Amino acid sequence: MPVPKPFTSTKVARFCHVSHAAVCNWAKLGKLKAYRTPGGQYRFEPHVLVEFMKKHGMPVPEELLPRKALRIVVVDDEAEIGQGVMRVLGKEGGGSGYEVETARDGYTAGRLIQSLRPDLVILDIRMPGIDGFAVCENIKSDPATRHAKILILSAYATGENVERLKALGAEAFIEKPFEIAVLKEKVQKLIGLPNGRSIL
Repeated sequence: MPVPKPFTSTKVARFCHVSHAAVCNWAKLGKLKAYRTPGGQYRFEPHVLVEFMKKHGMPVPEELLPRKALRIVVVDDEAEIGQGVMRVLGKEGGGSGYEVETARDGYTAGRLIQSLRPDLVILDIRMPGIDGFAVCENIKSDPATRHAKILILSAYATGENVERLKALGAEAFIEKPFEIAVLKEKVQKLIGLPNGRSIL
């Protein structure tokens, strides 16, 4: 897991639902421990902010809470594909790896995604019941899950389907059959990508 970067006063203000000026005032008064950059800007260590928020009864966003590993959900009606991707990605990232779960249909995927709030969803398009288009739309339309990156892994990730999925919020595509090295590279890029960006 990468070491979390210190937060700017603007980001702290967003987390605490206060003004930028209020955060700077906390820092000046020593209420919230901070350090200054050579340019004079305040920076706040994530663990210090979490302690401060807990101390003052502020709700701590889930993204500030530590995790053992990044979460990935693989959705594919072909069991061997899902299990294969899980085995490959489960070995990544040193000893901790990624937390990888699989689902074989859109309905199960929806429940799993709501429960786990994954960082990345690897999604097939054609599945029984709820298809990949609907799953993609559901993920990106829900404030609780829209942070998740979506990587489409499908034999149908071409032409009109790609344009439709891009419009629904998918960030990357791999066409089946695929190479393991390409999958690993796309996953690593997507995991570290800020919200609202894609690698298309």
